[in-house]
Amino acid sequence: MLSRCDVIVVGAGPAGSTTARYAAEAGLDVLLIEKRREIGLPVCCGEFNASSSILAEALPHAPGFDDLFPVAPGLIQKQIRGAVAVSPGGREYEFDLAGYTVNRNEFDRHLADEAVRAGAALSLDTKFLGREDRRVRTSRGEVEARVVVAADGPLSPVARSAGMERNAVLAPAITCQVDGDFGDRLRLYFGNSVAPGGYAWIFPKQGCANVGLGVQRPAEPLPILLRAFLARNGFVARDVQAGFVPVSGPIPRTVRENVIAVGDAAGHVVASNGGGIATAMICGRLAGLAVARHLLEGEPLDAYEQAWRSAVGRELLAAAKTKRMADRVLRSDLLIERAMHLLGGRGIRNAIVLGGLAGSGPTLNYVRDYLPRWGR
Repeated sequence: MLSRCDVIVVGAGPAGSTTARYAAEAGLDVLLIEKRREIGLPVCCGEFNASSSILAEALPHAPGFDDLFPVAPGLIQKQIRGAVAVSPGGREYEFDLAGYTVNRNEFDRHLADEAVRAGAALSLDTKFLGREDRRVRTSRGEVEARVVVAADGPLSPVARSAGMERNAVLAPAITCQVDGDFGDRLRLYFGNSVAPGGYAWIFPKQGCANVGLGVQRPAEPLPILLRAFLARNGFVARDVQAGFVPVSGPIPRTVRENVIAVGDAAGHVVASNGGGIATAMICGRLAGLAVARHLLEGEPLDAYEQAWRSAVGRELLAAAKTKRMADRVLRSDLLIERAMHLLGGRGIRNAIVLGGLAGSGPTLNYVRDYLPRWGR
């Protein structure tokens, strides 16, 4: 393992591997470390990526789509052409949603391989232990790095070492694999008996589906909620995993000292749906380029903060606002039922996929301000 490098990236998920790739392509000495022995495992993710056209619609100011998307065809498990949102009472609302599902472990390994092909050094089974300025302590020894990248998830010890704020709200989520044929539409289930304050999902893959749920305030342990959802649908689960998703929007500052945060560590997650793969990669690219310009051209590291906020900041903040509105409605199945009826398929798509942008703001405000009073 390198004992000295230009940049050390902690965490080989989509954010970290993408950062490492672009920093290495610029000619920097990059060390990418991952605490797990195998990249991408265990999987705790819905494993769905929206199409490039949907991403461009949802994130119109984000650069680099041609470099980042679409992914190699061999990584795609199932082409998705739409989604169905199911209300607590069983009413279904369909909407168009193009995209694809992946095996997340294979997808993450592909991104790490791209970083290595670009010139980054990869060290697995290597834990971050602490940091003092440029000195980074790991389970495989000490490394001196000019820039440290926190890509180590929502709890991010690296970001904490630089005094960055932690994600304010972490939503617990649980996922598993279920064998069978599930068509080509995502299914999203709402209701407090299913997923209090959140939703459950069935995302089709090749010969199986990713099934799980994310909640805001679990009245019961997640495994119990998942078992009930599986039993209701006659499913038998394998590969059950649980984790946390940051759903409060970006943290206030993502650059401190010689440390930058990216991906879940920075709160780069679309809070209205919990998705973070695309935003992690978009911000990872910007992080790698910003680090390169900082070390090679003397540009302030703070330029990274400006870059990602210009690219996706407005959309991430809007999604967080939409989620806060939805939180008031999701407390009551009656309000969920009425809100879904009011929004319809198109409005539900807008709220979930676009974070409340692009046209249904007045409807969402109505949902926020009127329905809670109506349900008292």
